[in-house]
Amino acid sequence: MKKLVITTFTDPMMGLSYESEPLFRKLETHFPDQIEFRTVMSLLVRDARDFMSPEERALEPGEGFRRYNARLAQIYKSEETIGGMPICMEGFDLFAPDRPSSLPLCLAYEAVRLVDPDRAERFLYRLRYATIVETRPTTKINEILKVVQQTGIAPNLFWAAYTDGSARAALEKDLLETRRLGIRSLPAHLIQYGDRGYLLQSFSYEDYVTVIRDLTDGAVLPQKVISPMEAVKTLLAAHPLISPFEIMAALELPSLEEVQVLLQPLLLSGTAAVRVVSHGWFVQRDG
Repeated sequence: MKKLVITTFTDPMMGLSYESEPLFRKLETHFPDQIEFRTVMSLLVRDARDFMSPEERALEPGEGFRRYNARLAQIYKSEETIGGMPICMEGFDLFAPDRPSSLPLCLAYEAVRLVDPDRAERFLYRLRYATIVETRPTTKINEILKVVQQTGIAPNLFWAAYTDGSARAALEKDLLETRRLGIRSLPAHLIQYGDRGYLLQSFSYEDYVTVIRDLTDGAVLPQKVISPMEAVKTLLAAHPLISPFEIMAALELPSLEEVQVLLQPLLLSGTAAVRVVSHGWFVQRDG
């Protein structure tokens, strides 16, 4: 039987992928058990100096990176309107002369996927949350290890895969796949059905529906969400930390107020709790 697969080529630091989470929650709920989602690490920032302006590169390294981080923070903030998910850039310090690359983030995802694949996507989400919402300098290994523990992954197994070359080998396979497809702009999404495929760069749910319908000759079509409460419980089971914008998109709710009404029984029962962040909030499943 043919399988519909969506492969995302990205980097853990990418605000554009973070802001795409509402779109992907909607795909999950409207194509239940019909799509296999894959993630491929494509290493966006091999060296931040490649993205610096001539003026930034001319400065003393510490000051050059400080100014680059400030400029990068503005780019992140400009992406907040895509999905509505909060981007908090206060104290943003992702790159520095001694940690100029997003390589540690990509290797961390590969290591988790090797030792605990069922938690890999949760780890990726929390790594982005730590980077973009908590503005932690996640290019530092101690910050990555905190996210490993927060996600419930065995630190010793993670560290072994991270340092013994297996994560690096997995990343090289991902980079080879990225190059083979000629992908030069991230994030990119490869939608495949049998031997047919289409490379898409879009934040529009309707674009995905159109491509899926065309690739499958109408065999795979979106379904309406019948029970919002059951759907939100399923979402929380799969995504223990989630933005209300993801829930709103996934269930086609008209406003955040409607999300709050839907969540109220879960909040009152202690099944879920609200985590307030700078100019926003998330929902966290208890346990």
